[in-house]
Order: sequence, then C-alpha cells, then structure tokens
Amino acid sequence: MIGFTQMLGSISSLIVAPANPNNTDTVYIYAELLFTSSGCPLDFKSFNIQGNNILASTQHCIGIAAAICNITDTFKLNPLLAGTYLFDLTLSSGGGEPPCTAGIVPDDNDIISFSVVNSVGIEEHTTNKELLKVTDLLGRETKGTKNKVLFYTYDDGTVEKRIVIK
Repeated sequence: MIGFTQMLGSISSLIVAPANPNNTDTVYIYAELLFTSSGCPLDFKSFNIQGNNILASTQHCIGIAAAICNITDTFKLNPLLAGTYLFDLTLSSGGGEPPCTAGIVPDDNDIISFSVVNSVGIEEHTTNKELLKVTDLLGRETKGTKNKVLFYTYDDGTVEKRIVIK
C-alpha cells in the first residue's frame, strides 16, 4: 500500500518592516520558514491585495532526506493607503525539483496584522537602531557565535543575516 503524507513545512514568524510604516513607505513582510527535509528551493510565491486583506502563498520544493532547511521569503508591498491590514500567508511544500508536485494540503498558515499611518511630511533620518535579539537558524535566541549563520533583529523592523568568520 502506498501512503501519501503531508510535507512538513512551518512558518516560524512573520515580520513587518518598517515596524511602523506610513503611507509613503515600501513595506516588506519577512516570512521565516522551516522545513524538516533536505533542500527547500522556492517553487513560487505570490500575493494579492483585496482591500485591507493581503492574501499570500508560497511553495518550496523539498527532498526526501531528513535535514533542517531554514529560509526567509520576502514579500515587497508598494506603499499602502493608511489603515489596518491583515497579511495572511499559506505555506505549502512539494516533492522534487522546481517546478515540484504540490502536497495535498497546505503545510501551515499564519496571519499578521499591521497598521499604516499617514505621513506627516517630516522624515526622521536616524542610523541609531537598537538590537532586539540574535537568533540562530532554528529561531533560538543566542548570544552570537563565530562561524555560524545568525539573524540580528532590530527595533526598526530590519533583520540582518550575518556570518562572523574568525
């Protein structure tokens, strides 16, 4: 008997940048994704804005070997009108190389809400941003180690991926 199982992908987090966007900002949504099988190349991603709802989907292709694959998908949204928005992401995974065969059911779904305010016409230019946390590929907070991929998350919503080599 041949069995079909759901592919195992999950949405670790959704991050909006800038953290407090105004109607002149380009808004980025960073979707941190985790897969439990080897390789995770992007097959496709898309989004559709319907009023204040943003429906997004992404699919990655995964292999058969058990291995952790951590990846971040970036959704670039042009400046939005002032208001409160819901970003609704559905993640699916498929087998094989791109284009891959889709799974039977989606792997995961997550929603984040954010507000866009009207710009007051005065832009504050600052380079001072505060580090909120440092995480490893699995999303665990760490103090920072050398020769490993780390994600630095700042209070302005930016996330930097760094490798410190020594």
